[in-house]
Amino acid sequence: MSKPLPIQMYPNYDEMLDHSVGIRKHLYKLLPIPLHTFYPLRQEIYLFFVRMLSLRTKRHYRNHKGFFVNIGAGSNNKQGWVNIDIVRIPGIDCFYDCRKSLPFPDYSVRGIYCEHFIEHLDYTEEVPLFLSECYRVLQAGGVIRIITPDAEKYLNASSQDNWDALCNIRPLEQGHVDHYYGCQYRTKMELINMVFRQGYHHKYAYDFETLRFILLRYGFSRVQKQEFSQTLLKELNIDQAERATESLYVDAIR
Repeated sequence: MSKPLPIQMYPNYDEMLDHSVGIRKHLYKLLPIPLHTFYPLRQEIYLFFVRMLSLRTKRHYRNHKGFFVNIGAGSNNKQGWVNIDIVRIPGIDCFYDCRKSLPFPDYSVRGIYCEHFIEHLDYTEEVPLFLSECYRVLQAGGVIRIITPDAEKYLNASSQDNWDALCNIRPLEQGHVDHYYGCQYRTKMELINMVFRQGYHHKYAYDFETLRFILLRYGFSRVQKQEFSQTLLKELNIDQAERATESLYVDAIR
């Protein structure tokens, strides 16, 4: 079986229509709003129902103390922890939208692990609420570990004359095809936009200076840049190796 051709990053709306069939083809043409607006709206509608379905979640955790939380856990869930996500998949035991609140009592959590999640939050509207909630639920001396694509690393690599530095950060196959997304980059800026925008999914890009600033701004007393598998709280060492080359690792203490 031949390998499918890579997706082109260059705008391919006409190509998408040509390959659409049935009602979907007509839907694309008749939508009263563009697709880049429709898809985020659809996501927000879904998240509204997530919030409605989880109204009683706080009651479930009201007597919990001294536990660990994995936010945006996905398939990297940890047995014995509270693994949170907005998608019901095996290993997720807390179905919840964490952007505005966390369903835990004050000072109840020993540690929060948050890998490649914060970049999905709006910097001005959602990050302040999210970090304030993390601060609220952590015990004194509790640690939050945040892992996110490292903007400084990517931007420094993209400024080089060739692709070598970028290929060391992000796995690219022959022809600059993204190992994760299957799309082909024709320019380095296409790759940068994919990493830091990812369509409508990513909302903000971070370097250590910015992440340190907002963590201190919302109450954390000590913020330390770390490396893969290096953390202030050994239990939070559940980093995924495939993310290591591109990621910024930061621990903060309440």
